[in-house]
Amino acid sequence: MTGTTTGTRVADALAGWLTRHTGSPGPWELARLTGGNSNETCLVRGDGVEYVLRRPPQHALSTSAHSVAREHRLLTALAGTAVPTPAPVALCEDPAVPLAPFLVMDRVPDAVSITDALPPAYADDPAAPAALADAVVDALAAVHRVDWRAVGLEGFGRPEEFLARQVPRWYGQWQSVARRPLPRMEALARWLEDHRPTDPPPALVHGDFHLDNCLFSTASPRLLAVIDWEMATIGAPLLDLGLLLAFWGERPVAPCAMPRIQAVSRAPGAPPREHLLARYEETTGAAVPDLPYYQGLAFFKLAAIVEAAYTQHLDGQLRTEYAAALEDDVPALLEEAAATVGLGVAR
Repeated sequence: MTGTTTGTRVADALAGWLTRHTGSPGPWELARLTGGNSNETCLVRGDGVEYVLRRPPQHALSTSAHSVAREHRLLTALAGTAVPTPAPVALCEDPAVPLAPFLVMDRVPDAVSITDALPPAYADDPAAPAALADAVVDALAAVHRVDWRAVGLEGFGRPEEFLARQVPRWYGQWQSVARRPLPRMEALARWLEDHRPTDPPPALVHGDFHLDNCLFSTASPRLLAVIDWEMATIGAPLLDLGLLLAFWGERPVAPCAMPRIQAVSRAPGAPPREHLLARYEETTGAAVPDLPYYQGLAFFKLAAIVEAAYTQHLDGQLRTEYAAALEDDVPALLEEAAATVGLGVAR
């Protein structure tokens, strides 16, 4: 994982909790790795050991979207499956412990999250971009093949009429935070409702699946773990594929939304979107219907979620480059969704 390596000593109550649940005596230091609207991720160092601590961000968009208890339950269920994930260590929901609620998991060593540049060790391997793409697709297929009932995820989501709930839910969320007109929201909502397909068989859904939420080896294009599961549920698995492919490769709007996400997929040597789709169909053994619908829905949903962060930016709660960029990124997401489903490009 990348991020700052400068740590600070943790409070005694947190140090004691860490010692009890890991067996390491410390002393303990904590260094923040990432923040924003995903769960906050920190590196925790003890006496020769390292763990990752995850907790809700300071300005959480919603309680359910940042539940570390759900994430801990999911990581526990996936241990031993074909889905590569960090191993969970413990969950803390005791308000007397500083930073609670949080979960602690094993740190994945020698791992990197890839955005707009390949790791230096990949530079001389012309096959690296294709290997990267195949590894991501294979990991997603593994997520969708999990027997979620058998691993203890009954009741983790509400798969019945999953697609019927999506547009009202996310449109309603946008309306609850809206501070500016976004005409494409209404047009997309109508199109998505008019063209909604039949629900596929329910599967585990990551909820925010793209290259950046996978950890790769720093030495070779080998996927080590899928991370950031706070949006996971049981529902229509093609929503994950829609998001992955919507962010992959050449985009229909320039400048594209959130340009750093999967930016390496637009670099020389990266396989096209069609390659990933064919790989997914081959790996899962099933053809993918209605792909433009799922791509459009994925960006519609994402726009509704992150517009809340832009509203927090306007209110002075989020003073980050990411939040400020949403002024243009959210409309661009909606324009890309509109172009994908055939509504044209207004920009």
